[in-house]
Amino acid sequence: MIIQSLCRYYDILEEDEDVTISRPGYSSGKVSFALVLSPEGELSYVVDLRSDDKKPRPRVMDVPLQPTRAAGIAPYVLCDNAKYVFGVEKFKRSEFEKKFLNPSSEGPSPEYRVLAESDKEVVVVHQRSRDYFEAFKARQHEIFDSLDDPGIRALFAFLDSWNPEAFTRHPKIVEHMDDLLSGGSCIFECDGVFLHTKPSVRKAWEQYHSNNRDGDTFTAQCLVTGELGAIARIHQHLKGVAGAQMSGASLVGFNDDSFCSYGKKQSFNAPVGESSVFKYTTTLNYLLARRDYRMRIADTTVVFWAEMNGTACEETVNFFFDPHEDTEGNADEDSSDPARVQNWRKIELMRDVLDKVRTGRKIHSEDVGVDPETNFYMLGLSPNNARLAVRFWHVDTFGSFIVRAARHHLDMEIVRGDYDPQYASVYRLLKETVPQSSDNTAASPLLGGLLMRSILNGTPYPVQMYSAILSRAKVERSINSVRAGFIKAYLLRLARAGLTNLQEDVITVSLNEENPNVPYRLGRLFAVLERAQADTNREMKSTINSKYFSSASTTPAVVFPVLLKLAQHHIAKSDWGFKIAQDIEETLMGVDEFPAYLSLEEQGMFMLGYYHQRKANFTKKEKVAGEVSNHE
Repeated sequence: MIIQSLCRYYDILEEDEDVTISRPGYSSGKVSFALVLSPEGELSYVVDLRSDDKKPRPRVMDVPLQPTRAAGIAPYVLCDNAKYVFGVEKFKRSEFEKKFLNPSSEGPSPEYRVLAESDKEVVVVHQRSRDYFEAFKARQHEIFDSLDDPGIRALFAFLDSWNPEAFTRHPKIVEHMDDLLSGGSCIFECDGVFLHTKPSVRKAWEQYHSNNRDGDTFTAQCLVTGELGAIARIHQHLKGVAGAQMSGASLVGFNDDSFCSYGKKQSFNAPVGESSVFKYTTTLNYLLARRDYRMRIADTTVVFWAEMNGTACEETVNFFFDPHEDTEGNADEDSSDPARVQNWRKIELMRDVLDKVRTGRKIHSEDVGVDPETNFYMLGLSPNNARLAVRFWHVDTFGSFIVRAARHHLDMEIVRGDYDPQYASVYRLLKETVPQSSDNTAASPLLGGLLMRSILNGTPYPVQMYSAILSRAKVERSINSVRAGFIKAYLLRLARAGLTNLQEDVITVSLNEENPNVPYRLGRLFAVLERAQADTNREMKSTINSKYFSSASTTPAVVFPVLLKLAQHHIAKSDWGFKIAQDIEETLMGVDEFPAYLSLEEQGMFMLGYYHQRKANFTKKEKVAGEVSNHE
């Protein structure tokens, strides 16, 4: 299903004139340098094609197909690294000594020649590096020998005359030597044109590619198309999944005999046609290479797409999962900063969508920029050694997806302060499960997948994440708007699904003084007692919050009698003692006894009541201060 959907999307992208995606016989390559050749085959310049960023990034270009490379020698066409193009390798000194100075007893020391060295690295020419170069040269001759093209003749003149030992003596190479040997790919240029882009060269390559398939051809019925044809032995690597190998990882692969059956080798165990493999790997690499179509959730890299030409879904999806609100509240349509104006418009769009979902109105194309009936897909991939694991796979219409995402934010709605985020991102939500003092800021990989499934399917949130947030609140003795919002959303979805005795109307956005729920009232009471202590002595180092918050939220019967006794001392010293006593009495209405123990759900109601009351206390203080100021 996943591969089939990706193949369909490839066909859509291929027809879109505004999209640049690799055609059969080509792949997207990351190119760092262009080797400029004179008509006589002399290396005239080495041009750095990388970006000017703080960390230079290679230029992504369409190059002749670069299949997955195993441990053997397998040169590419007109685009490869320095090991193949120049026959030179760079080793770390420890690796060099192990390989050349202290080899295993199985054979003699390999012959080598050191071209350059430092305390940490050594540049070497040896028999293996020569074999790489000779294989690269033979590959170009094999494909283009019959082509009468000036650029190809210049390339052959360069390759046929090149001596790897001359690498460190060439003035143009020395300028970029370290970068060239760091693994970046090189292409060739002659007369101002990249050789691999010339029509005659492309025609020769395409003809060769179509006539020279892998010799280990296996014919069977493709699992994707159902057609009989050549089956791919190895699937192309996918690059861009966070945590996976830099060289890429396979979504489908059989690298151990225990994975195989009926005597079939490698991917012949799951027969997928060569055309389908090309389409789905090309599409996935296309999506992974573009920030607009991917996002990171814990250890999972998520890609998404809508089955439609020229969609604007990516901005909407990214913003719903990672909203960036201007917390200062002063960005508007008249702002001089284009980025802030764009952000303001996204926030307004999100508010409009949320209002429609809240009131049960239908989402239209003009609301989200995409036909709501368009098929929409989300794929979550996480690293698993040399392969990739599918963390989740979601198929829906775009309109339904937006409704589910909006419902998540509506369920998370909570009263907040001026500098609290109105719409918490998934990243921020997962971060609340990690200890603030921890050096490792990564959330549990399990939680990311479970949370996304809950959002996308509209089901109750994972109890594992709820427990983690409760634990963090108790250990750190604080509950912010994001934690409180998730606790409220978790309890709300449980009540909506009928999985708890709680009713939806007792789980509110802000303080509900009429709420009869005992744990909720106890949370409010703790906030009132905390305020009473703070009003009496603001310099106190040991507060009831630091000593009793965790135990009050789990074993109220043990803690609250002690806290009420302490409160009498605070009331006696306070100028507002009568008002504090009145608040305590009002909060305790309907509480006949203190429970011996609160369940996880009751602990959530306790923390919700505590958070609501604290926000109400703060609001009242601001209101009183404002009235005094106006009176003066």
